[in-house]
Amino acid sequence: MAKLVGKRYAEALFEAGLELNKLESFREDIANVSSILKEELELQKILNHPKISKTEKKDLLSSIFKGKVSEEILNFLYIIVDKRREGSLIEISKEFEELFNEHNNILEVTAITAIDMNKKVKNKLTQVLSNKTNKTIKLNNIVDSDVIGGVLLRIENKIIDGTIKGQLQSIEKTIKGATL
Repeated sequence: MAKLVGKRYAEALFEAGLELNKLESFREDIANVSSILKEELELQKILNHPKISKTEKKDLLSSIFKGKVSEEILNFLYIIVDKRREGSLIEISKEFEELFNEHNNILEVTAITAIDMNKKVKNKLTQVLSNKTNKTIKLNNIVDSDVIGGVLLRIENKIIDGTIKGQLQSIEKTIKGATL
């Protein structure tokens, strides 16, 4: 349900951004709102609390975001409060980012490695993926010591496992499945 609500509001905000030619600024603003909500759990609790009035929530949002986000985004936040969808703000931001990326032919890729990838390797991987997908690649690198070596790629809902750990697990399955 939350994903459906997030998608509906994100689409409305996206359409408004297209109409006003402010997609980039809307993306930045809604991402900033989401980032603050993720960091400030108390703010989430206040916004989601049923006994706090809509006016108080709007005043709080205004005091936090006025001058930091566009008037359109602030008005959007007020609408979210009026419709009692405060709990969906992070999901709305996520859905908006997906719509923005799709519109601009951007593909988000997460590369999980044992050590931080240097700039040269990141650029090479970005170039290879861009050539294969015909999209602009936005590469995020996450360091995970469990990887041992190699790289695990997350592209949308697909996982490409090029790690040593993955290869060892594959070998283990093959050995366990072998009959003598």
